[in-house]
Amino acid sequence: MSNNKNFFEAPQAAAVYKHKLIKSYIPAWAGKVGSTSEDKRVVVYDAYSGPGRYEDEQPGSPELLVDTADAMANLRSVFSVFSEKDQGYCDRLSELLVEKDIDTDTYEVRRGPVEDHIDTVLSNAGELPLFVFLDPYGLTIPFDRVVYVLKSRDKTGYSRLLQPKTELLMNFSFEAVRRISGVVRSTKDYAAKQGQIDALNNALGGDWWQDLARDEPEGWVMDVLEGYADRVASAAECGYITADVADSLQAQPVYELILFTRHTDGFWEMARSMSMARKEWREWLVAAKEEATGGQVEFRGLDFDDDESAWVAELADNMEAILRSVPGFTVENKLGEVLGRTLGLAREMHIRKALKILEERKVIAIAPKGKLQKAYIARK
Repeated sequence: MSNNKNFFEAPQAAAVYKHKLIKSYIPAWAGKVGSTSEDKRVVVYDAYSGPGRYEDEQPGSPELLVDTADAMANLRSVFSVFSEKDQGYCDRLSELLVEKDIDTDTYEVRRGPVEDHIDTVLSNAGELPLFVFLDPYGLTIPFDRVVYVLKSRDKTGYSRLLQPKTELLMNFSFEAVRRISGVVRSTKDYAAKQGQIDALNNALGGDWWQDLARDEPEGWVMDVLEGYADRVASAAECGYITADVADSLQAQPVYELILFTRHTDGFWEMARSMSMARKEWREWLVAAKEEATGGQVEFRGLDFDDDESAWVAELADNMEAILRSVPGFTVENKLGEVLGRTLGLAREMHIRKALKILEERKVIAIAPKGKLQKAYIARK
């Protein structure tokens, strides 16, 4: 049984990344989808909200969301829904929102497990754009329910892009997968064993993961992640982009954030937000280490993940490779190939610098100006 007793004492590095990503992505999402929605209204559902603020007074996701909604109030009407099964956390969250003098017409706090609220949240959202954030301590809702969230509001006879806009950002816990997968390899027999296996079957959409867990080939946990995301994307007729999240520069990721979306704007903005989040995460880790070591400055930029000039060179090489096979391309339509291993690191400013390199190499006639998301890059 997972226990989040100490989870809300103070944000760790992984939470710093996650919260910066939310602060960066939600305004971009609300600004885009809210531009064409009824009365510019959008709905955000934080399904595992917690108390809203850490014990050291740092904001949690609910406080970040209502602050974002308040900052955008003149441009977009953001309605926030929070659910939490712990009564004490619900009470603390409600008290926090009252203390912050948040308009009670702009949010709702719901007590109980996520499954008790999903149908109502979806129904109340109607055809308004909806962003769902699933950030559990452990496993989230079953596979079929994730697909249901993404597809249940679809209207017959409409194309994917004309359906009510639903995006889902999920915390995919590597720790939970590793822990429960160990049960498959265990030769011990105990009462809860099958129940634990069934829980992961339900979460992942079948028993397809068990051979990976049993054999443990290199990178098997990432294979489980990709297998899961591919299956959700196929069933929900959407795409996805992922970001790994760790608690230190040296540590393995503790979880992966997966954004499921049907829109290229979502991929573009999430890639940008991932880059911004990593920058703040990196700075937080360096500051924490310097404080712990009495102000000693850590060397920076010694490997690819911290070398922005290497990112730019990689982007230039990636785009040149694309142009060897096609006469031209739109950046957003080739975003995965453009970014390559810089995904989560580089953003528009780095792509722009890479295009200048291609101009200098005479691969392209001139680097485009303005926003690059929809820019067409043509071979000279």
